[in-house]
Amino acid sequence: MRTALLLLLALAPPALLGCEENLDPATPDGAAHLLRDAVNGGDVSAMLTYSTQATRDHLATLHTLLKEQRLAIAERYPEEHRAAARGAYPEGALDAADGPALFKAMVLPELEKLEHGRGLAFGMTSLGAPSVTEDRATVSTQSGETIEFALEDGKWKTTAFEGPLEQNVTRVRRNQQTLEENLKVFEEMKRRAEAKAKALAEAEAAEQ
Repeated sequence: MRTALLLLLALAPPALLGCEENLDPATPDGAAHLLRDAVNGGDVSAMLTYSTQATRDHLATLHTLLKEQRLAIAERYPEEHRAAARGAYPEGALDAADGPALFKAMVLPELEKLEHGRGLAFGMTSLGAPSVTEDRATVSTQSGETIEFALEDGKWKTTAFEGPLEQNVTRVRRNQQTLEENLKVFEEMKRRAEAKAKALAEAEAAEQ
């Protein structure tokens, strides 16, 4: 699975930010600045807070699927194949206690690759007036990127992680099919081994 982080920006040169900038989540540019501060501060929990309900729904679905696969590997895979099966997932994803922990496992490694500081803050600062159509908004940034938002309960929440998470749900469901096929192979191998052992035992008993 690829990580959810979409905010790997081509940053503009560092610059001083205005002292009176908007941080009001009831406005698109204010929401963008709150998200910027969360990204720049490495605050994954805040990043999720500033994301849409659809993001959290996809995350919950993904967590449920991964939990089911973790249990299947632990309980039904032969011990010698478990490490390889778990290696197909990002570190920490299978063992995440809940959706937020899963989000952290997926996003934090990419977040740590960013060069945090004034350059990142400037790059993610809004540029010009947001484009708003009913409950959707697009905020342009100093780096030339855009960030999409949806209005939920009077606050603008980013949709940036919806698409990647939905794609990961699709991938994990596809992986579920592979996992089930592998389990059928393992069970057939076990059945044949048991049948062979039984036949050998019966042959030995008949010779005695």
